[in-house]
Amino acid sequence: EQATYCGGAHLSSPGWAPAARSAREAMEFAPPTPAMAESQTVGVFLEEIAYFMEDMDKDLWWLLRVAHQPQPPPIVTGVEEVPPLEDEAVEAIIQRLQVRADEHAEQHQNQVRAKIVIIPAVVQEERTVLHALRNLKFHCKGRVEVFQCMKEARNTAIWAAYHNCVAAMEPQWVMKADGPGGKECFSQCVVVVPVYVDKAKKEIKLFNVFCAEKKKRHWAFPGGDILRGTDRNLYDAARREFHEEVGICFGLSWTETFASELPEDADEDPDHETVCLYVDLEKDGVRYPTRPYFFVQVSEAFYSTSRCYEDHSGVIQMPMPAGEFVRWDDLASARRVHTEGLAFVEHEEARWVSLEFETGRVVADDSKQMRKENAELLRQQPDRVWQFFAQLAGLEPVVKKSQLLAGLPSDGPFSVRMSGIDKTATDEDITGYFQEVNITVKKVEQFDIPRHTARIDFEDVEALEQALQLSGRNLLRRKVKVELWVDTAADVSVTAPGARPLKPYDGPLPEAPPFKVIIRSLDKSVTRDDLGYFFWDRECQVKDIEYPLRNERHAGIVEFDDQESLKRALGLNKAIYKGREVTVDMPTAKDERGGGGG
Repeated sequence: EQATYCGGAHLSSPGWAPAARSAREAMEFAPPTPAMAESQTVGVFLEEIAYFMEDMDKDLWWLLRVAHQPQPPPIVTGVEEVPPLEDEAVEAIIQRLQVRADEHAEQHQNQVRAKIVIIPAVVQEERTVLHALRNLKFHCKGRVEVFQCMKEARNTAIWAAYHNCVAAMEPQWVMKADGPGGKECFSQCVVVVPVYVDKAKKEIKLFNVFCAEKKKRHWAFPGGDILRGTDRNLYDAARREFHEEVGICFGLSWTETFASELPEDADEDPDHETVCLYVDLEKDGVRYPTRPYFFVQVSEAFYSTSRCYEDHSGVIQMPMPAGEFVRWDDLASARRVHTEGLAFVEHEEARWVSLEFETGRVVADDSKQMRKENAELLRQQPDRVWQFFAQLAGLEPVVKKSQLLAGLPSDGPFSVRMSGIDKTATDEDITGYFQEVNITVKKVEQFDIPRHTARIDFEDVEALEQALQLSGRNLLRRKVKVELWVDTAADVSVTAPGARPLKPYDGPLPEAPPFKVIIRSLDKSVTRDDLGYFFWDRECQVKDIEYPLRNERHAGIVEFDDQESLKRALGLNKAIYKGREVTVDMPTAKDERGGGGG
């Protein structure tokens, strides 16, 4: 079930904000329809308002009372004195809504996110009261949305209900993803990638900012969530995000930073010579089904100006904005963003990184990591983006290496092996994983040994190539791996039809003891003796066993007498043992600290 209700035809125009009126007047203005007469579970999406509530120590029910004042403030700052509501019926409704929302949150702690409040059994009169939240405006530019969802739904379905609701009113947020299938999905965020090209040296450089918050601590391209309180489309969102994260620090507008402007209208296309819009279909597409990237050529002036602030390690210490502002780590002043409308400075450091055109690897002078999604996109070398880079830098397009085996028969089989499958997934779920991006599945065969594994057959080589690009995306609750199916030769360690062929280990080995491996993904029934005999039966001389480990379930560390036994043991990586595919690798220092449990 996916809901598209968003609260009444009189609010279907995204550019229209109705004047404030009492609850009873609003009910007369929007009489209930038969479909709305019944109670419904409603979600309240708070967007950036969640930060306002946290900083100003307010809650949703305070906002509702503000919204139902005779004259609500033009901008809600959080310091308003809110007198008791004159309309006792509205006050009673707010209290009932709060009780049900609190009870639901207590009973569904894994479901409710900080930015979405779920309220069950909401009737028409109560929905009318909630809709007043949509009219509130804030300095943080966020907007509250009320949408129908499902009481017992998982987070995936709740976000889908919100996206469907907004898309029904404002279709400009729905984008066709690049890559296999061209699936149309909601775009909840936007990313801006400033690009500098030195044609003489054939160099491509990309601009990053450093996210210094404790939970992040990585380099990333500027970007963030769309704000429907101010953004009309993705172009607006891109301009605003870049200004808030970079432009405000250098005192430069978009026009002064980039080689061309973005369009004003969502239906217009950007300048393809200096702008490349690539819509990435997210691997974990719950909150963010797609991640649109704007790769935009910068002006020589911006590149030169930014380099003036570089230190000896190539890190740009960004200048601070003119006038008053609030730094990201100044929690004591965060309230001023909401009360005075001061700018919030998210970043202090930036850098230019070099892009290796042939590999998609980024090269920087410092050792701090890059945001995973950003780095993965570049490693994939998307055709549209790489053609844009090639045209800018005057380079020959990269010929991608096929994932298919040389000499693959023209008549197939065209098959992949999927592993890491959720235990609740059906054949229909697996088929849908591919068919939602228009890849036709011929047959699905799930295996009991090894568990969570399946073989999927396709009609032709084109479908097979597309299917291999879908590895690492979510199927139900787990990310799955999709790889080319290779028929397994007879092997004493691999007897299951879904198993991978084993390869002798040919990597580096320690010259001196201890000769240890860590084995993971063991079945819960495995004992210490079972683990010893697993290796002993395969000509590995076992010296000692640490199993189970204190800090990791279903894993153990095994020590061997000699280097040859260690090499044989490492060749058992991905073997099937007691119905599960195990991994065998050399332990790291962190693994060793985990210790044994007896």
